[in-house]
Amino acid sequence: MDEPAVDPSWSVLLDDPLFAVIAKSGNLPCHAGGRYRANTLEAILLAAGWGEVHFVSRLDRETSGAVVVAKTADAAARLGRDMAARRFDKRYLCLVEGDWREPPAPDGWFDAFGWIRPASDALVKKYRIFEKASDIGAWRRDASAQTAWTRFRPLRQGDGRTLLECIPMTGRTAQIRATLHALGYPVAGDKLYGPDRSLYAKLCEDALTDEDRARLAFPRQALHAWKVAFPHPLTRGRVEVAAPPPPFLDPGA
Repeated sequence: MDEPAVDPSWSVLLDDPLFAVIAKSGNLPCHAGGRYRANTLEAILLAAGWGEVHFVSRLDRETSGAVVVAKTADAAARLGRDMAARRFDKRYLCLVEGDWREPPAPDGWFDAFGWIRPASDALVKKYRIFEKASDIGAWRRDASAQTAWTRFRPLRQGDGRTLLECIPMTGRTAQIRATLHALGYPVAGDKLYGPDRSLYAKLCEDALTDEDRARLAFPRQALHAWKVAFPHPLTRGRVEVAAPPPPFLDPGA
């Protein structure tokens, strides 16, 4: 069966003997999975002559922006330990539906803290549910629930949408998207955590209609991995890289 078409656009933001930071498009899987085998960033890099490809960070197919890729297994292990120890600072740009009204802390950020867990009755297995800390009740004793903490700061509002800067303080699957959906601000263009998650099943079946696309307003989820900072795996100096956002997610636009 033919694989779905992708946007194979990518560029190197920073090239180091041990790793690289790459900017990928908003329609490109990082690695093989589901219906994608050859049309992935990993396959593209290998075809371009990379001897090894070890993803230290990963993005959903529809999320654009910065991906950290190690060039050796040892570098991948070192960077992986730093990520597990929360020495990575990752910042995202996200356009959400609705006017942001969450009360900020004195530093201007709103902290969403709670628990994230799989939804047993989900339409698709990957779906996650976020429960705010004040609402978790029995979920705190559920072994499948993990703590989740995300910081949000509005950058601009207009036309019924808000552009947010997001910092995931924990690294849970679909953390930003699930949290925003639970707060009432679904990511624009999101087929799984948007207004109707049945759109994701239709996407997988190539059955989205023009009406469905009009409801989504964007061809992909409006989420971009904007900035990443972390210790160099060898020198321990601070590495900081920014991936230019697309125009509709540009804070300066």
